[in-house]
Amino acid sequence: GSSTRPGSRSASITELTPMSRNGSGGPGRAPTSAWRELIPAHDTDADGGDASAGDPAGEKLGHSPFWVIAANNVVYMAAPLSLPATMARCGWFFGTLILVYSILCTYHSGLLIGDIILERPHLDSYPKILGEALVTLFDDFLRLPLDRALLRRVGSEMAIVLQFMAYFFDTMAQVLFCAEYFDELTPEPDDGSKSLTQKQWLLVTGLLAIPLMQAPNFSESRVAVVAAAVCLFLNVATFLAEVLIYRPWNCVPGPEYQTPDAGSVMIGFTAFAYAFGGHGMYPEEMREMQDRTQWPRVIRWTYVLCVGMYVLCAYLGYYAYGSAARANLNLNFPLDGINTFSIIVQLVVTYYCIYVTSLVMLLHVEEHAFGIDPRTNCGESSFATTLVRFVFRTAFLGLQVLLCWFLIDIPGDVLLTVQSLSGAIGMTALTYILPFVVHWILQPHRVRSWGMRAWYVINIVLGVQIMIGGTVSGITELVDGLFPDPNGPQCTEFEQAPRSPCDPCYRGGLPEQFYDLAMEFRNGTCGCLLDAE
Repeated sequence: GSSTRPGSRSASITELTPMSRNGSGGPGRAPTSAWRELIPAHDTDADGGDASAGDPAGEKLGHSPFWVIAANNVVYMAAPLSLPATMARCGWFFGTLILVYSILCTYHSGLLIGDIILERPHLDSYPKILGEALVTLFDDFLRLPLDRALLRRVGSEMAIVLQFMAYFFDTMAQVLFCAEYFDELTPEPDDGSKSLTQKQWLLVTGLLAIPLMQAPNFSESRVAVVAAAVCLFLNVATFLAEVLIYRPWNCVPGPEYQTPDAGSVMIGFTAFAYAFGGHGMYPEEMREMQDRTQWPRVIRWTYVLCVGMYVLCAYLGYYAYGSAARANLNLNFPLDGINTFSIIVQLVVTYYCIYVTSLVMLLHVEEHAFGIDPRTNCGESSFATTLVRFVFRTAFLGLQVLLCWFLIDIPGDVLLTVQSLSGAIGMTALTYILPFVVHWILQPHRVRSWGMRAWYVINIVLGVQIMIGGTVSGITELVDGLFPDPNGPQCTEFEQAPRSPCDPCYRGGLPEQFYDLAMEFRNGTCGCLLDAE
């Protein structure tokens, strides 16, 4: 999936006029704290309150047309080939229930974020929205005379942490995907020569991502997002081709549909939250739109395209592969020409997502630590700005690659676990919980009926439960993978279909060319194929 932000005025590191903690500022002063954006001159009174929400200064528009933002939404949000594995975690009943609920809930929450920003244009980032909501909560609802600037800082800190946890883990998932794709495209040679391991492919992925990471914001990535969107739809087409050509439900032993336990459903729910994530970027995306009133149109197109792909891939993929469906569904396909093409186009999408998933965090740090205007485009950046951006973004990416280096050896579907943690820790809050909380606080006149209030409460309560349960389940899976049972069976896991004992075509059904294991070795149990040597 993806998102992006354009720039409109030039600014070097010292060309901005940021506000200090108490709301005062001066020309040429570099930012001194991460909170100055929460107390801009146009929207604060002497106490740090909202004095002029409609001031034109808060309506500075970006360069991005409607289609660029919509395309970024689709590319970032869409993870159609991970939906079969998500359904496998939940089963038919709970998977359908959670999918339908997620569509309704997240579509509504996306519109609510836009409603807030259209009425209060100066709240053009999630930290600003949450900071203002906290001030309003204590001032208007609780009637507690607390320091407004402090409340804004606390709200901003909460939003920043949630955005960081959501998109930091998400970028790690994209890096892991790229390493797996490279590894699938370069199978172990028969002549005994040394090929790259997945850990080495992690380093290659990091190096290849460095140039793209230097694109300043969303508007500068419009060419890349078009290429990524085309590849996304091609990838869904290759999924259909693989399933309909080989029809795994006719294979031996065929797909199995295991009954999920509570922990598995929790992981699945947070994986759905990951699939519908992206709301944490919506305020920043609106900040870059030429016409913010077109935001509902952006949401409509995002959901028409993404939901169509999700329903198709979730049900057809789960029916075809059952509980053996992997988060990297290409491992369920035999390594033929169609799968190879699919992996190549997915590499393009995933490569772009490494950039776009980090962008909100990068822009926030660059604005508040280095004073770089997030709307600054390439041609408007000074050499100092370009250098700082290059060093910071390269170091940030390096940290993510390093963490993936340690996670890649964990047995099991570590990709789905990392995606679930991203969904549980950050995206559930930013997508299922906070939009309803802040909209109720900031726009109470829109939440007057008891039916609407009940809907808000249900989303908030359910979201908190899933956030806690999914985080616990995800961390438990990672810990179990890091510290496996020494008395358990020592297995050699064959990943690519049909070599995994879990694969529905493990014992037959595909053309013989795909079976490079002798028949006597095709007798392992799911998850454990004993080493033939």
